[in-house]
Amino acid sequence: MLNAQSDRVDYRELLSPPPRYKVSFAVGTTYSLDLETLTAVCAIIGLNVEADTELTQSPLHMLEAIRRAGGKLLIFCQSGQIKTPDKPNKLLPLLENCVSEVSLPNKKSFHPKTWFLKYTADGMPDKYRLIVMSRNLTFDRSWDVALRLDSADKGEKLIEQGEGTGEAMGDFLRWLHKNASSHNSHLKGKKKLLSKLADEITGVKWRYLGKEFDGFDFIPYGIGLPATDNLGDSFHKLFIISPFLSKSIIEGFAERRLINPDCTLITRKSELPKLNADLLTAFDTYTIKDDVVDGEERISESGEFKTQDVHAKVYMRTKWSNSELYIGSANASYNAFFGGNVECMVALWGKQRHLNVDKLKQDLFGSDEKKANPFEKVEPKEYTAASEDAVLTILERTVRDFCALRKSAIVTEKEKFSIAVSLKSFQSEAKITLSPLMRMNHLPTSENMVFTGLNLRDLSEWYVVTAKSRGREVSRVLKIQTTGIPDNRDSAVFSEIVRDKNAFLTYIAFLLSDDYLAAFLESLKKGKGDFRFLNMNFDAPILYERMLKAAANDKESLREIRDIISLASDNIVPQGFLALYEHFEKVVK
Repeated sequence: MLNAQSDRVDYRELLSPPPRYKVSFAVGTTYSLDLETLTAVCAIIGLNVEADTELTQSPLHMLEAIRRAGGKLLIFCQSGQIKTPDKPNKLLPLLENCVSEVSLPNKKSFHPKTWFLKYTADGMPDKYRLIVMSRNLTFDRSWDVALRLDSADKGEKLIEQGEGTGEAMGDFLRWLHKNASSHNSHLKGKKKLLSKLADEITGVKWRYLGKEFDGFDFIPYGIGLPATDNLGDSFHKLFIISPFLSKSIIEGFAERRLINPDCTLITRKSELPKLNADLLTAFDTYTIKDDVVDGEERISESGEFKTQDVHAKVYMRTKWSNSELYIGSANASYNAFFGGNVECMVALWGKQRHLNVDKLKQDLFGSDEKKANPFEKVEPKEYTAASEDAVLTILERTVRDFCALRKSAIVTEKEKFSIAVSLKSFQSEAKITLSPLMRMNHLPTSENMVFTGLNLRDLSEWYVVTAKSRGREVSRVLKIQTTGIPDNRDSAVFSEIVRDKNAFLTYIAFLLSDDYLAAFLESLKKGKGDFRFLNMNFDAPILYERMLKAAANDKESLREIRDIISLASDNIVPQGFLALYEHFEKVVK
């Protein structure tokens, strides 16, 4: 169930469609967002390949991934929590219409980590998937947890749904619809898909998960629905994993213990000072071992090391013969349960003989607790809080407040492009600058700003805000609704990647491939070791063979070539190919 060795999952496993199916529409929610991670998700949804495969290193192939996925993917994230990339990817402007930022009043946070997916196949009934997790859409290496529920086929055994669970899913999607951007035709089209999905998801029946789980509830917080969880009830046994805590919440759990309780808490070492010695006595408290936190292998050629810690949010409570397991985004904190944050949890219930704390502990701690356990028990004493970087904390709040401002931008065309940005007045002791993401040109913020000398491919709705004070700095990406971006901007981005006839033909051959990874490896073999894969000599008979096959078996892919031709510059589309394609196009029609 939660065995870190045997129960690991990755994003491809979670998001990939069933055999013969394709992703029709995918809605994801996250607190923080890494745009590079989003491009990797496009590889999964658009090409059904691993997010960390070498294929994602190729701009040419990632261009096709984003083209395929972009029209059926919508991600919601907290405003002010989009990571600034180390180096802007030329493809990032194409992701604008995949992201909608959420800004809540009164310092509340948009914190859910969910996916709702719809899959379709010719002549087959639609399928649906719900994923509830604790993981943000970033490259974070911390320990997270995820639950996947699939819609049931006719005749399959069903898992029981709590009263109002289907309606709660629909209400959550409708809340997203209400808070989604809709300033262009692309986003308006996705909002229609979102509204349709909200209506459909209400009536979905979900596949049985196994003997451990008799039923489930979907529990959104912060969207105006009454809470339906039982975490406020008394218990005999309680198991909590939460990276962040509030003393009042842990005290509340301690007060609800029954006779001879068994209480376990896993958290981060940095949170221990929030719990006094008396309160720690009420729980067997664990933190992840230092050699696990610091033992992450090198993950990049630059030698960057990333630590890993607990980020999962798990609650299991048992009373008499019944057990409930809660998984999702909510920390054991006041803001999560009472402070108005938007959160999502799933409650799974079953009988204690199948679903119990002892089995959960065994999964997490291992059979030999002292030897294999990645966690260590802490002593119930008073812990001293590490000194916080107050300046950094203030800067993070400043950036978040800035991202929540009312703002707009307009593109004007002269010899070069210019962008005029209008901001609501914003006062801060920090030095705040703003820049277009694709052409770093940081200017001090003011109510009226103008960025000049931009190329067509530099235009996007992505900007970078940076706050500096006392030698510290915080930088985030934000979206500003920008009108006047020419319709041919996407073509300019396309031409920056697909620069010549060889690259164009390689791209078409890749589009028509049955196995994208195999096609990629084929291009690697034929290439010269350049991971941009733009300078290879492509074998024309292979392309002709794939077009024949597409004409017979995959007419949709063949028709998509017309969209590619419309994006490409006239000088990179070989005349011979254009004539050949027009012949195939007539046959398909």
